[in-house]
Amino acid sequence: MVSPRPSKLKAWAYKDFKLGDLFDIKGIKQAKSQGLIPTVNSGIPYVVQSISNNMVSRNVDKQWLVDNDEPLVHGNVLVLGVTLPAVSYQPYEFGASQVITARADFLTEEIGLYFVVLLKKQMLRFSYSHKPGINIYKNTIVSLPITPIGEIDFAFMESRIREMEESRIREMETYLKVAGFEDCELTEEERSSIELMKQGNVVFNSFYVTDDYKKKRKNGVFAVKNSHNILQSSVVVGSGNIPYVTAGEGKNSVYAYISYDKNQIEEGNAIMIGGKTMVVTYQADDFFSNDSHNLVLYVKDKRLRKELIQLFMVASLNKSLKPIYSWDDSISKTKIVKDKINLPVTSSGSIDYRFMETYIRAIEKQTIQRVKDWRAKEIKTTKNIVKDDTESSSLKPLFGSKHYEMQEEDVSMMVADNIFIPYSVEVRLWNTKREDLFEGNLDLLLMYAIGPSARHKTESACKIALGIKETNLSAEAIKAFKSVRYIMFHYWKNSEATPFELTAPVRLVEKESIPEGFLIRQEKDAKQYLLIEYNSDKPAELGEYDILRAQRRGCNRYIPFVCRVENIKVNKNDRQE
Repeated sequence: MVSPRPSKLKAWAYKDFKLGDLFDIKGIKQAKSQGLIPTVNSGIPYVVQSISNNMVSRNVDKQWLVDNDEPLVHGNVLVLGVTLPAVSYQPYEFGASQVITARADFLTEEIGLYFVVLLKKQMLRFSYSHKPGINIYKNTIVSLPITPIGEIDFAFMESRIREMEESRIREMETYLKVAGFEDCELTEEERSSIELMKQGNVVFNSFYVTDDYKKKRKNGVFAVKNSHNILQSSVVVGSGNIPYVTAGEGKNSVYAYISYDKNQIEEGNAIMIGGKTMVVTYQADDFFSNDSHNLVLYVKDKRLRKELIQLFMVASLNKSLKPIYSWDDSISKTKIVKDKINLPVTSSGSIDYRFMETYIRAIEKQTIQRVKDWRAKEIKTTKNIVKDDTESSSLKPLFGSKHYEMQEEDVSMMVADNIFIPYSVEVRLWNTKREDLFEGNLDLLLMYAIGPSARHKTESACKIALGIKETNLSAEAIKAFKSVRYIMFHYWKNSEATPFELTAPVRLVEKESIPEGFLIRQEKDAKQYLLIEYNSDKPAELGEYDILRAQRRGCNRYIPFVCRVENIKVNKNDRQE
């Protein structure tokens, strides 16, 4: 599989669970009148067995489903294929035919997406002779992160998905600069192409996908061939830089980058169709293929051999061919000769390659602009929260600032029952709801691991400026930092842990705003600092505690972090156990 960017997040540990022990898994029968259900633009998603488009085939009329006693499914649920290795997360209400649903109370959008990633890996074991089903799904084992007390670490799962999203956004921002998309304003021609398509004023004609040599017909759009067959078991992931393409969905069907027999390379600038799955992708570069059932399509007209035009044709092939083929009746080089593809044409009836290129460019710009708008909103929200902190060098407390009185839609929602934020000063609030954090009534503790050589100087300093490497902190992280009431210096062993109550609210400042008398710690690569004040002559009384209850295994166990005081306290029930 394609190696993702290394994650900064590390789970405490992992544990195996049966899917059937976590989810209520049920089957939905095939709709008797699926072909009769009206398609509407503003309807609800209709989910079917498909490994593309998040398993959504179209939008349908909800009232028609209700009136005709067809299945209507509440959202926030996983959907699994019955005979196809398909999986998706559906956040909203939808109609469905011949799929399996998996429902659980703990499910949120991020957790749902986490399970989708896990289960997509599991889907690789299924084939035509070994199809998935309810009992197989119930007995499927998934390895999930757990907390120090052995519970599923839903906070980590949500944070991991957010980290992946952030990584993709940064990659896209880099791409925008390189590709010249910093300005996404549509040209007049691009705007016109969007409007023409919306209004249904684009003229399409049907063209044969490929030639039929038996009938001596040579008017197909593509030359088609079967790809080579390179088994996954015979490749070494990461051994080279040539894409190894499968029939799987996601990541443009690229499973890994490998080195292999160059005689089996498929020429790039082509469209590939997964022979059994009907996943259609554009492959810009030369590539290897995993299965000889896969079809490789090369445009015969050189004017059409452009990336944007072929992306348009990928969409057209999907729309034209997906309704025809299935896992049980898969596409082949023999069958495709009878198939047609709908493409836009000029007034003379020839393929309108200029319109296709213009339209895809417009769609690309619109999509990128939506991402940029979302990104800008996220950054603006965080900047609004911290702007006063970075401007002030005084000891004036900032609690009660109107920057914390945010409208719900302007804040990135964190996890429902746990908050974990993986910064250079982490936030680990187990069993904590977001609203509890923002009410400001939590007893929060900053845990600071310190070596013996620096113990006396740091502990007795009474004023510490603790460096943070990040600039765009989340609203939850800032609120957690500013809500800290205690600091505990520890040395991994409980007997060497010393807590102190803070004598002033924590403040967040840039380096030039650190007042005199503060001992600077974690200065390397620090972008801003937490100002922490305490009285080292008066250790705090927190009762009996066990710091290992809030620790995390691995190389990051010495990272400073914020936790709830109650998360390290030992009560009578704990001692009895």
